[in-house]
Amino acid sequence: MYVGHVGAALGGKRYAPSVSLALLVFVAYLPDWVDAALCVTGGYRDAQMYSHSIPAVAVLAILAACTQLGKPDLRAALIVAAVVISHVLLDYLTGIKPTWPGGPTIGLELYSRPTVDFIAEAAVIAVGWMLYRPSLPAGARPWRWSTIMLAVLLLLQAGVDLGKLLFPSINKC
Repeated sequence: MYVGHVGAALGGKRYAPSVSLALLVFVAYLPDWVDAALCVTGGYRDAQMYSHSIPAVAVLAILAACTQLGKPDLRAALIVAAVVISHVLLDYLTGIKPTWPGGPTIGLELYSRPTVDFIAEAAVIAVGWMLYRPSLPAGARPWRWSTIMLAVLLLLQAGVDLGKLLFPSINKC
């Protein structure tokens, strides 16, 4: 999943209004941040195991939830953790990811079918946007601005999938 992870962050914001949207977007991509760091440092051989496996994501979810320590809203910590966990669940839909050390890799690999990938990611973005929109303050809810945000997210995802169609052999690292 590429832009679809933003949909999970947007949906999370509705249920954890005390958490900044910036933090939710950051943690929605936390496994990818770890993956990128391992790539840059040359440790990419087993990066997916350290970033996208079930044990790795569980650790990342706990660490992310700790950003809410000292705050009275336990639900916020649980939502932050859930947004991190949503990352691997969504990636199982669009890619193939490891489960645990020595375990199978699983996923539907929608990346190999960019049109289907776009439909799946667009659905996640749209649902997240629909959940997020009512959480905006009354003065910040003009239909035009929230629709522009949705359009930009969908255009970004369309660009990713178009790139996959035109350049299928490009790898992440």
